[in-house]
Amino acid sequence: MRIGNTRITLRGLELPALVGISVERRDLPLGEDPNAMPLARYIDRENLFTVLFSDLALAYIDGSLFRDEALAGGGEAFLAHLQVEASLATADSEKGAFAAEQVAFAPNSVFRSVVDAVANDDVLLCDDLGDEWADFIGVSTATSPTMISFYHAKHGNQSLSASAFHDSVGQAIKNLGRMSLPASMLPNKLASWNGRYRNNGVQTEIARMIRGGSPDEIAAKLDAVRSAPDVLQRVFIVTSSLSRAQVEEVLAAASHGAPPTPHFVQLYWLLMSYFSACTEMGVRGYVVCRP
Repeated sequence: MRIGNTRITLRGLELPALVGISVERRDLPLGEDPNAMPLARYIDRENLFTVLFSDLALAYIDGSLFRDEALAGGGEAFLAHLQVEASLATADSEKGAFAAEQVAFAPNSVFRSVVDAVANDDVLLCDDLGDEWADFIGVSTATSPTMISFYHAKHGNQSLSASAFHDSVGQAIKNLGRMSLPASMLPNKLASWNGRYRNNGVQTEIARMIRGGSPDEIAAKLDAVRSAPDVLQRVFIVTSSLSRAQVEEVLAAASHGAPPTPHFVQLYWLLMSYFSACTEMGVRGYVVCRP
C-alpha cells in the first residue's frame, strides 16, 4: 500500500483468492478481451477498497479520506439511523418456504416482518426479483408530507460483521435514483405488480399489490405522491442480523476508550457511507434491526 498526496494505492496486492482472475468486457467471449485487467489492479484503479486506521475517526473509502469523531464519541448520529423491530429477533429466514396455495409470506421471515410491522404505508408493493428496485415499495398518501419508502430485507445470524450488509447496502445505494418513481418506468412496474408472487418455481397466491386498492387506484396514488413537491423519500435496510443493543454496547465501550474490533469499525463505516449516500440524494436512510 502506498499513501500519496491525493489517494492511497494498492501496491503488490497478492491474495491467493485473486490470483488468475481478470475483469473483462461482458460483450466479448470469455478470455478474448485484449484489455482484460487483473482483478487486483481493477480494485485499485476503481478504488474498490477500504482502509482503516488506528485512529478510529479516520477511514479511506472509495478513494476519499473521511474523518468522523462520532464513533469514539458514543455514536449518537449513527444510532439515530437504527430502528428496532422485535419480530426480527425470532426471524429464521428471509422469505420462508413457498406453497401453491400460500397467500402470505411465512411467519418468522424478514419479509413477513416488513409487511406486518415495519412498513406502515397505506400502499405496499412487493418488488422482489426481476427488475428489482427494492424488496418492497411503500407509499404513504395520508401523511404530511407524503412518503415513498424502499425496503430491502435481509436475514442472517446475529453478528457485527460488515459482510452481512454489503449486498443490501449496494442494492440500496444503486436504487436511490429510482425513489422518485420515474413516470417512464411505472407502466412496466405496474404490470409486474399486478400479479401473484412466484419464487423457486412455485406460483403462490401472494399478491404483489399487498395493499392500497385496485391497480387503477394504486396507479393514481403513485402518480399523486410522485409529483408532490414535498414528498419525503426513505430507504430501509431491514435485517435480522444486527442487534441495536449490541451496537450500543460496543459504542459505549468505545467512548470509554475500549477500541472496537476491526470488523465493527468496517461495519460502522460501511453503514455510514450508506447513510451519507442517502443524504446526498435527499433521502433518509435507516437500518431496522432486532432490539
